[in-house]
Amino acid sequence: MTSTSPILKTSQAGASRQGHTWLDRARAVAPVIEEWRDAADQQHHLPEPLVDALARAGLYALAAAAEVGGAEVRDERLVRVVEELSRHDGSVGWNVTIASHAAVIASQLPASSLQKAYADDPKRTVFAGGLLPKGTAEDIGGAFRLNGRWTTASGCRQARWLFAPSTIVVDGQPRLRADGHPDIRVFCVPAAECDILDTWDTLGLRGTGSHDFAIEDVIVGEEWSVPIVLDGPLQPGGLHLANLLPYAAPAVGAVALGIAGGTIDAFIRLAVNKTPTLGSAPLARQHTVHERVGRAEALLSAARALLYATVRELPRSADWSAPVDDDLKARVRLACGHAAQTAIDVVALLHTAAGTSSIFAGSVLERSLRDVHVVAQHASVAPSNIEMVGQYLLGQGLQIRR
Repeated sequence: MTSTSPILKTSQAGASRQGHTWLDRARAVAPVIEEWRDAADQQHHLPEPLVDALARAGLYALAAAAEVGGAEVRDERLVRVVEELSRHDGSVGWNVTIASHAAVIASQLPASSLQKAYADDPKRTVFAGGLLPKGTAEDIGGAFRLNGRWTTASGCRQARWLFAPSTIVVDGQPRLRADGHPDIRVFCVPAAECDILDTWDTLGLRGTGSHDFAIEDVIVGEEWSVPIVLDGPLQPGGLHLANLLPYAAPAVGAVALGIAGGTIDAFIRLAVNKTPTLGSAPLARQHTVHERVGRAEALLSAARALLYATVRELPRSADWSAPVDDDLKARVRLACGHAAQTAIDVVALLHTAAGTSSIFAGSVLERSLRDVHVVAQHASVAPSNIEMVGQYLLGQGLQIRR
């Protein structure tokens, strides 16, 4: 939706005062985002002046724990900030999303480790990495020897700490929990001890810098790790992927919605000034364009309404560990998948209407088309979520994926 849209103003009227404060901060960095987004796309990571602006605005510490100087924003306000940033550049919204999710996970570290991690500068303390166990952690008694290679670590170039989820091994064999599943921990490793590999050469979201990284024979103390359960019963003091996903996924959907909103903004600016080749009137005076803009706005408004209504149903949970029943999990997954697919439809609708203006590198419409398709490939918003919810509604259980 356009930044001047009365629909947008109405939909945000219920946001808290603090929510508006964070939205104001996100809007304040918009000129810096727009100045550096082409460079981010070309360099395959966010340039330092942009990283600095986001840090000074406190946006990397948005979800960090209050005891280390963070704002501990972990609800609808976070989703709104991500959407606003993504209106100007999906890569920025994505990086703040990942940094925020990682901050929530980091908050589960022992208090002494968490304090040390943020001791230097809370605003510049960025965590990155994923949750899939791509490495091994050899138990050497009170500490672990890590080896492995992890993929798509969004924001790793600006991160000070990287998550390296690994399977615990003893005598070369995976250590099993009492329930028979592998014992997995998320290890927090200084970025300086990791080898970042230049692998992020993609269709879109290039500025996210989601490169791979590798670790070889790095010793990490147990106090720098958190147990995570990918399946099976939750361990006390640990993380459970099934509980994390409903809280984390809406911000990913918001990246897609933000890209679509920015596309509408960009198209309106273009339509006012562009007269098509051999045409006699600007795009903005053509009836077919009127219909496309109206339809795009309606599609986006409906998808936003569904996403935010669902987010407001999630129970308050500082560490995202509060159980979420299957009915609500299904609604969240449906809203997130629908948001991403609707965003694709909105972008495609206006990309086509713009004619050749949308096909050149440097065009917002060209970048939006690339970026929104990459967002929609993420497991938390992929079309498979819609399929799995359909299966659930037909009484066949709720699976993560088939």
